[in-house]
Amino acid sequence: MKDALELLCTGDLHLGRHPSRIPDDLDGPELSPKSVWLSTVQEAIDRDVDVVVIAGDIVDQENRYFEAYGAFEDGVARLDDQGIPVVVVAGNHDFDALPEMIDNFDFDTLQFLGRGGEWERWTLERDGEPLVHFDGWSFPAEHVYESPLDEYSPTQVNDIPQIGVLHADLNSRRSRYAPVQSSELRDTSVDAWLLGHIHSPGIQIDSRPLALYSGSPQPLDPGERRAHGPWTITISQNGDVRAEQVPLASIRYDQVEVDVSGTDGPQKVTSMISAGIKEHVRSELDTRSLELSLVRVRLTGRTDAHSALVDQHRSMERDLRFREGSVSVRIESIEVDTRPTIDLEAIAEGDNAAAYLANLLLEIEDGNSRGNYGDVIGDSLAAMRQAHSANAYNPLRRETELNDLNDADAIDHLEQQARVLLDTLLSQKEGKA
Repeated sequence: MKDALELLCTGDLHLGRHPSRIPDDLDGPELSPKSVWLSTVQEAIDRDVDVVVIAGDIVDQENRYFEAYGAFEDGVARLDDQGIPVVVVAGNHDFDALPEMIDNFDFDTLQFLGRGGEWERWTLERDGEPLVHFDGWSFPAEHVYESPLDEYSPTQVNDIPQIGVLHADLNSRRSRYAPVQSSELRDTSVDAWLLGHIHSPGIQIDSRPLALYSGSPQPLDPGERRAHGPWTITISQNGDVRAEQVPLASIRYDQVEVDVSGTDGPQKVTSMISAGIKEHVRSELDTRSLELSLVRVRLTGRTDAHSALVDQHRSMERDLRFREGSVSVRIESIEVDTRPTIDLEAIAEGDNAAAYLANLLLEIEDGNSRGNYGDVIGDSLAAMRQAHSANAYNPLRRETELNDLNDADAIDHLEQQARVLLDTLLSQKEGKA
């Protein structure tokens, strides 16, 4: 017997769907969810895991059923050859297609749980001894408005780990997709909840029970940032549960912010974008399986190149491309959030609202803001303290300690708002001109 049980968990495969925004010259089958699913299968075989768990939405849509059918069957067959069981539940996308697909398969190792919205248990055994219980529930229809846990009453078994497998919308009471609250998960005797539905991966409860959204193994659009891939779930002999992501995705959508303050033209900005992304890939990303990084760039800072960037950023998106190591890098979009360079001293010589703000900002920069603007800072501090004492902050106070606000906080806030307001006034002036 192994010292610990090891599961490989994934979900939201959406076989048949293809990631969006992929450049035509790089698009190919190796970037599809099918490719990452088969990589996940190979990972399970290489690790000799005890069980593979898939938390719903294996099939993307009815009209992609046949594409998903072959890919899923191929992976399950490889696992079946190695004697690795597969536990699955249906999600909202495949509530009808997945049961039909599984009924056409002939794999003793494939365990479909929770058909028709009824909780069901399957137990992994070895030499006739139970090792771990899996409790699963599947979507019976496209929309489910009640919590599946309302009907969950598992049999208590001492010393045998229990794993819940559920496709659900966590902490969203009005959801149409099986709304479940964290408190409901905590009230069960389950050791770990393996969840599907949310494509962004992450641990939702880092205690007993562990609750994890494995996320989509291959990200499908720019909103699905961060690393993606299946997760290993390790259950030690003393019952401790540990989760760790295996970043097998071949695509990563990301956002990189580049401060271009002081630049005088788009050519210099292009170099800074390239350098910023390369550093991000080198220092932040696990590139073992990564083939393509699609980056959303946000440009910030004050620069004489502001107008040129507004005019030319679309061509920069189209033309900027390079490699960093084994990873192809393309720009998904560029957001120009820069500001034109402002001569505060020149503006301060006027006699209007812009001049007032320019003088305020100059005194803040010189550290003398309390001299001529003490009343403004005092009013700002009083308003901030009043806002922080509002009832809306009570839950935050119960969970953490809020530091009392002081002059430095008021000045920082005042500087931010003054710069925003000054930019607005100058933009309005330019528009009228």
